[in-house]
Amino acid sequence: MTASLTRRRLFQAAGGITLLAAGGAVWRAHDRGVFVEPSGAPYDPWALWNAPEHKGTPIALVAAGILAANPHNTQPWVFRVGEVRIDILADTSRDLGSFDPYLREMHIGLGCAIENMALAAPANGYAVTVEPVEGSLLDIGRGNMVRAATLHLSRSTLPADALYSAIPHRRTNRHPYERERGFPEETLRQFIAMPAGDQVALSLFTEGKEYEALGAAIVQATEEIVADGEMIEDSHAWFRDGPEEMARERSGLALDTAGLSPTLLAAAKFLPALPAEQSHGAWANQTRDTHVPTAALLGMISVRDRYDLPQALTAGRLWQRIHLEASAAGLAMHPLNQPVETIDRERQTKREAMSEARLAAVTHQRGWQPTFVFRGGYPAREAIASARRSVEEVTEKI
Repeated sequence: MTASLTRRRLFQAAGGITLLAAGGAVWRAHDRGVFVEPSGAPYDPWALWNAPEHKGTPIALVAAGILAANPHNTQPWVFRVGEVRIDILADTSRDLGSFDPYLREMHIGLGCAIENMALAAPANGYAVTVEPVEGSLLDIGRGNMVRAATLHLSRSTLPADALYSAIPHRRTNRHPYERERGFPEETLRQFIAMPAGDQVALSLFTEGKEYEALGAAIVQATEEIVADGEMIEDSHAWFRDGPEEMARERSGLALDTAGLSPTLLAAAKFLPALPAEQSHGAWANQTRDTHVPTAALLGMISVRDRYDLPQALTAGRLWQRIHLEASAAGLAMHPLNQPVETIDRERQTKREAMSEARLAAVTHQRGWQPTFVFRGGYPAREAIASARRSVEEVTEKI
């Protein structure tokens, strides 16, 4: 759920982007969507999430589920839908390779989808019971469809949760935040009061040595990722270079959601895509110079066992709910999960667990394992929606 790909400082010519004078450049600007916000079929699901034709049917839950947060916008899900149940499957072919070697982030993303679906259920006349698949993420292979959970549906007249209406407004915001405005105490209390069970813990920091230590751990982990050629290539595979590629894939990362200023975004879209090393180097700079220092809140979700499948789903459900609550309050949120990604990578490569030690020094909580790190605050700019595959593309009938 982390790398936002950018161009470097591409040019600093006085007078701004003067290259557009030539006719060929004007064509390229149009072809690359330089001056327009993305639109069309890849973005339609945000407007169709509660379409009348799906109202009161299980498909309405899927339409909400596909708008959930997920790592690198991989959308690693398939939904098998029946009259009284929906199976949520992990499409392990849509993985991040060495960036997520144990599919931990993938299952956190599935948990996010489950939370959206649970929120959509009462509004569509259903009560939902979530049955996660028991087991370890360490035992899951790649390349297959693997059931992660089943939603059992029954008819209900319960009222909709207030967060249901926030679903189409949630965005991952990679822009600078206005740290001087702080983070509302009432929203912090709402986060802490969210039900998550005894297998999930939430740590929130707005200042002090823990805030500083977590920020330093995020920057350190980002630098380690950028120095790992395999990780950045696996991440870069999900970057979409321009509107045509995004229209075809309807998933992955795009410059429009990378948190760039309008001028730099126009320049970056106009020029050819950078290779993985350069784009991720720019991401590291952005993390160090913008994401961490402008955050009014740094947070961490921990579990008893980060490779337990049900706990990964529960962590995802909590993150989705936090993100929706923030969206409803006009606040921005952004995963900065690099310190846990390097924990996974150190385990995979059998290196010393330096990342684990850095996070343990933040909370001093024995018996808890961090699995998700994020930032929050009032945004300096609003974020736009990311592309989504349609309900039809990710749904199968039971």
